[in-house]
Amino acid sequence: MLLKLILILVLAGILAGLVAQQHLLERSHVASGIRKKIQIFDGIAVLIFIVRFMPLPLGSTQLVQALALGVLVFLAVSTLLLLLFQLRPTGTRTWLFCWLSLSVLLSGGISVTGWRQAHTLAVHDLQLTLSSRFPHAELQFTVISDLHLGTSVNAKEINALIRLLEQTPKQPVIIAGDLFDEYTTPKQLQEFLDAVNHSQLETVYMAAGNHEYHQRRYEAYFQQIQASRIVLLRDQTIAIDEHLQLLFRQDRSQPRLALNDLIGNSNADWIVVDHQPKLKEKNPAVLLQVSGHTHAGQVAPFSLVVGLAYPCVAGRCDTQPQALVTSGMGAWGLPFRLGTESEILRVTLHFQAQSEIPADNA
Repeated sequence: MLLKLILILVLAGILAGLVAQQHLLERSHVASGIRKKIQIFDGIAVLIFIVRFMPLPLGSTQLVQALALGVLVFLAVSTLLLLLFQLRPTGTRTWLFCWLSLSVLLSGGISVTGWRQAHTLAVHDLQLTLSSRFPHAELQFTVISDLHLGTSVNAKEINALIRLLEQTPKQPVIIAGDLFDEYTTPKQLQEFLDAVNHSQLETVYMAAGNHEYHQRRYEAYFQQIQASRIVLLRDQTIAIDEHLQLLFRQDRSQPRLALNDLIGNSNADWIVVDHQPKLKEKNPAVLLQVSGHTHAGQVAPFSLVVGLAYPCVAGRCDTQPQALVTSGMGAWGLPFRLGTESEILRVTLHFQAQSEIPADNA
């Protein structure tokens, strides 16, 4: 529901911008014939954007995504430039040529930059030391999240991802939700599952995110996953050692058990994988929550907005419990990132039992 509201607001913003654009063109004394041609182009651009978010399979093609990205950036850039061009509203052919040329060049540059950032994968190694109730051996795992298969992650990106993951084949891989979404086709999901099935990876765990449940056929998609080597866990636990448990939460958008009901009075330390980093549920036994979901805002200014909804937007946060939030590998809606990274996290956890902490530092 929230995503539909966001899309409606974006579309309303585009239409308002186009109305303003026509008003500014008229103020600039641009001939009515040229304004009509621009109106036709704008109408086609809006139609392409709408088609991108139509049900499968039409809206899922990479060509439609690329066109939608290009026209959205162009409409935004051209309208903003038109506001600047009001400083000299002559409406001459030279004026019109400069406005359109600059719009094409700037929007092309922004679109290509955002496309490249969405398809460029960074690998980050993190070393974390956690204060625990019990002594534990060092724990290593790899976190990937928010692939949104079919948007910016396709066959080429999947193969690159598997090659990187196979550099540490014995290290467990944790998929922290949103592997697929409402626009992922069964074929796109199966391409990923086949790559995992034929890889050298020993263990792959997955928690569900919110976008999986936006897919109308999510249960059929979950069955595809369960038929693969990926272990899908929803409010289920993996024992790391006698006193360390790894809990994979059901996404908070769905009915789920309370954290305290899952942990109870367990005589253990816990690490929780929960797609959305809301961090509302507390339990002193939880040492760390691993999350995704935020995309670090995906487009840099929106990280400020995301920060209003989530106490941890990206990276390690000294919250309660401590949180580790990945900006994710993919992108939602359009294959576009600006000022944020598509990333894999390779995590090494060190544990310092409270009995090992010197009295002066306790």
